Amino acid sequence: MAAALVLTCAPRLASQTPDERARLDSIRLSFGAYTDTTALISLERARIDVARTRRDDPWIHMELGWLALRLAELSGGASRHYMDAAGEFQWASELRPDWAWAWYWLGVAELGIGEADLIAVENIRQVLGIDYLSQASRAFARAIEADPGFAEALVNLAATALRQRIRARIEVALSALRQAESTEAGRHPRVLLMRGRLERRQGDNEAALGAFQRMLEAGGDSGVALVEQARTLGALQRRDSALAAYARALGSRPTDSLRAELRRDVRWIASPEELVRFDSLAPDSLGSWLTRFWSRRDVEDGWRPGDRLLEQFRRYVHSVQNFSLVSPRRARDVAFGFRDTTQDELDDRGVIYMRHGEPHQRARYSRPGGEPSESWLYRRAPRASDLIFHFSPLGDLQDYRLLESLSTVCAADRECYAARAGMADVYARLERGTVSRMNVLADERFLLRESIRQGTTSDSYVMRFDRDLRPIVSTFTVADGSGRPELHLVFAIPGARLQPRRVEDGVAYFLSLRLVVFDDAGGAVASVDTVRVFRARERLGDGSFLSEQVTVNVPPGSYRYHFVVEEVQRNAGAIAAAQPVEIPRLDAGFAVSDVVLGREGSGLSWRSPDGIVPLNPLQRFPEAVTATLYYQIHGLPALARVATRVRVRTQGSRSIFRRLFGGGRGAEVAYETVTETGGRTLVRQTLGLAGLGRGRYQIEVTLTDPVSGRTVVRRAPFEIVAGPGRAP
Repeated sequence: MAAALVLTCAPRLASQTPDERARLDSIRLSFGAYTDTTALISLERARIDVARTRRDDPWIHMELGWLALRLAELSGGASRHYMDAAGEFQWASELRPDWAWAWYWLGVAELGIGEADLIAVENIRQVLGIDYLSQASRAFARAIEADPGFAEALVNLAATALRQRIRARIEVALSALRQAESTEAGRHPRVLLMRGRLERRQGDNEAALGAFQRMLEAGGDSGVALVEQARTLGALQRRDSALAAYARALGSRPTDSLRAELRRDVRWIASPEELVRFDSLAPDSLGSWLTRFWSRRDVEDGWRPGDRLLEQFRRYVHSVQNFSLVSPRRARDVAFGFRDTTQDELDDRGVIYMRHGEPHQRARYSRPGGEPSESWLYRRAPRASDLIFHFSPLGDLQDYRLLESLSTVCAADRECYAARAGMADVYARLERGTVSRMNVLADERFLLRESIRQGTTSDSYVMRFDRDLRPIVSTFTVADGSGRPELHLVFAIPGARLQPRRVEDGVAYFLSLRLVVFDDAGGAVASVDTVRVFRARERLGDGSFLSEQVTVNVPPGSYRYHFVVEEVQRNAGAIAAAQPVEIPRLDAGFAVSDVVLGREGSGLSWRSPDGIVPLNPLQRFPEAVTATLYYQIHGLPALARVATRVRVRTQGSRSIFRRLFGGGRGAEVAYETVTETGGRTLVRQTLGLAGLGRGRYQIEVTLTDPVSGRTVVRRAPFEIVAGPGRAP
């Protein structure tokens, strides 16, 4: 049974006096001047001779303890010197249990001793409560019992409790910090910092916020206090306040402590190159670099500004609670598929969780006498491979490691493979017991190695919805009234997939719409984020669609966009992710906007500055109807004659012979468009689709500059369907 760490509330003995504290401090500092181990060893031998005749003198034992600590420092941390120091401080504390410093330096020496050389031995020591962290915690607790205002002891007790990650010992440390609140030490900035962290670890986020605020008021490192406030506010789901606190932290004085705290959040997901860059930044560049770092990840996955940072805060809290390492020392085994030497805080499950969050599917399996195992599946985009990870402690009590093959724990156990049969075909085959088992295992190793490679070098925050709204999405770009390129995104959502709310005169649909346009570097170049309410007399039924458009000005260039639509306060939505879009330049010589292929009565129109332009959100036309065609010509004088050619092609094939614009038959229709005014001309035409059979097509419009002879081609897809095909 593990030994308990108890901080008693018994009446205190008379603590060491200020004169005794000053004398002890003078002795300790005198040994710091030694830089030669030979001289120190000679002095140590002389003091040992004195101790033989003065065994009951606590002063001589304190001297010998500090001598041993200094020897440990000069010899590179040799554990034997720390053990000598611990023995002397233990002796002094037994002689003078009221001396807080005897207990405190005993704790420091225990921390220096560290772990046992053998991991198995250290595991046993931890179970029995005699490991170095437990011993140090008890010593610091006794120091505080002797002197509740001992700030350094309070800080070290809290730090060791956090490293142990054992709830009962965190409670003891927290109790000590709370009891010290009325003392001068209880108002020390570092003590308040540790108290806030302990309060948060125990789940009292409001108390943690109070401690961090008092740290600010006490003159502590403002940047560190604000970062901790941001993390705590994130845990309380106070989004705006958390982001505001983080922004204030980035604007604080850039101390080394603040840099270390900011690095703690990015190190889990940053590439090696990004970390090198972070470490080389000038202090005044930290804020702008981190703003770009988190913004790029928001953009990459289609989230609102700040969402990825808040998710990182949440992931860390979850990982510490569920995947913390009991010991920073980790075993080596050829079966392990990943070796992380950059951190000693989380096991491999925590590493994957920090990078990719909650898996889509989990599986656990254990059998009597066998190793427990856990498997995670992350589903990816349609053209990307799923990521699969298997973890097992392999003889360790807590340290779950990534495995290169599930056969390490399953061997020939078909039930073990059956637990993962729904994750990948290889496990269904191994469950059945195939004659080509070695080939299947080779396939599995390739699959897992690639998953581990991607999983440990990338990060993601994928949007998930309980119900997929499955919108139909299309875009076109025209010039706005000022001549700037304006991107229009048109969408249609099947009415049956939406859940309306009852309102006084019928029903209403509340939709959150977000469009982000970004460049190759992950920087947002344009965005719109809005909530719109759509009202109807009754619920949209099967075959009906809710359609709308959003617009945003975008500079010319090649980009991608995310479009996210969500039902407000319902976990239903969809994302059109990383769709390519080309924004033409419309203000430099001859240029043509995108073509807009619409239909009268489609249910949606664009109210342009030049009149109403019919749209077609579904990009579908019933057989034998007439379409409308709209585009803009820019950069030509009035009465310029622009050679124009229009073709209709089946998707992926040659031109077809059909009737266009009510004219004759042919693979194409060629004519001249005469510009009405200088600068910009609007072209509106009708397109007769009679005779086109059901199928997918593309209209292609080619225009030629009458001066330079340069041609511009614009295309738009559409589909011919049977029946009325009417959209709302």
